[in-house]
Amino acid sequence: MNNYKLKMKNNLINILLTILILLLSGKVEAQSIDSLVNEAVANNPQLKSLQYRIDASKYRSESINNLPPPNLSVEFSQVPINEYDVFNQSISNNLALSQMFPLGGKLSAMAEVENKNTLVEGNSFEVYKINLTAQVKMSYYTLWLIDRKIEIQKKNILLLIDFEKVIEVLFYTNRISQADVLTVQSEIASNETQLLITEKQREAAIYKLNKLLGRDLNSKDVYAITEFEADSLELSQSQLEEILTDSNPSLSRMSNMIEMNRAMITANNKELIPDLMVQGMLMRMPRGMILTSQSDLTILDPNTEVMYSLMFSINLPFAPWSIGKIKYKEEELAAGINSIEQGKYDMQREMTAQLKEALVKYNTAKELTELYDKKVIPLYTNSAESQTAAYQNGKTSITTVIDSYRMLLMQRMNYLMSKADVQMSLAEVEMMVGVNLNNFISLKGNE
Repeated sequence: MNNYKLKMKNNLINILLTILILLLSGKVEAQSIDSLVNEAVANNPQLKSLQYRIDASKYRSESINNLPPPNLSVEFSQVPINEYDVFNQSISNNLALSQMFPLGGKLSAMAEVENKNTLVEGNSFEVYKINLTAQVKMSYYTLWLIDRKIEIQKKNILLLIDFEKVIEVLFYTNRISQADVLTVQSEIASNETQLLITEKQREAAIYKLNKLLGRDLNSKDVYAITEFEADSLELSQSQLEEILTDSNPSLSRMSNMIEMNRAMITANNKELIPDLMVQGMLMRMPRGMILTSQSDLTILDPNTEVMYSLMFSINLPFAPWSIGKIKYKEEELAAGINSIEQGKYDMQREMTAQLKEALVKYNTAKELTELYDKKVIPLYTNSAESQTAAYQNGKTSITTVIDSYRMLLMQRMNYLMSKADVQMSLAEVEMMVGVNLNNFISLKGNE
């Protein structure tokens, strides 16, 4: 008995040391959800890619709002085949400079299209940012849930090990059969198997979180806090639906896509306005004016002549055989607007339905958390303790005791799942409405 008491004392010391180490490591290395969200926004490669697309669209807008480059041409006209001095033996040396001038505000119209596209790219950035934030929160609370499961499973294994030591004493005194000892040992092995599975699930969850954070995928420095205060939803369903309609970046993106198509129609219709081409030419005739049958034959040694010419030309986009290109392009863009409008309406309905589902999930999880904490777990705890006492008095079987602790473990797991579901459902609500609810409430409070 003295050896047994010594072993129990050593086991208790080891358990306390393990718990102390876990608590200290949690305080040092655990990161809050807000810090991880900020890290993801700063380092996520896809978010950086979308920011570069915004920058590219801005530069493209500036690029379009410039005149096309001029044309410079040099011509040595009518050089005899047996001459190599093209400068002096040609009939004329021509230097021409031409410039196209799009009229009617075409350049500004095309720049406006790109300005609208910049807004679309900005909305795409916000859509991914909101989704990224929600995914980080869900992954974080998934990691928290797995950590708590591991913690409970380890405690349950230690409890079963201690219980095994107690019934071994009873077995050695011939008060129980060996089958009871083997049953407890089998339950310990089963819990160790589940613990291994859960630890592997934690590794997979860390890989996913590292990907979202933009960290090295093999990094292991991700720890969730042990305890947190559950967030609460302070806005009504109607208020959330109004925020969704007004602020969701996915819907805003489709609205800006409609505006971009309208700007494209405006730019397309301006193509009916002719473009002006202006050309100036400087002509040098090294051999003088060209002699014809009507020329003065007394001029046999003409001097070099220098002349210039100007040319103005326009294109005719409204020609009957060309106008169809512009007309049907407008019809194409108008049909595209109708398509986007219907798609936006369908997306809004779908998001509203998903918002309602997330609210149902939130309310259910919140009620279950309170029910498990205040009623279910205390009842199952009392039941397990009563079954243990009854077994020690020989009034029940070891199977009943094991089942009672197994059910207690299950209810504790359910409590943790419902607590995590509260936070995950809030993340889903934020993803649907498209804003951080805490920031939104703070901004409204300051107005």
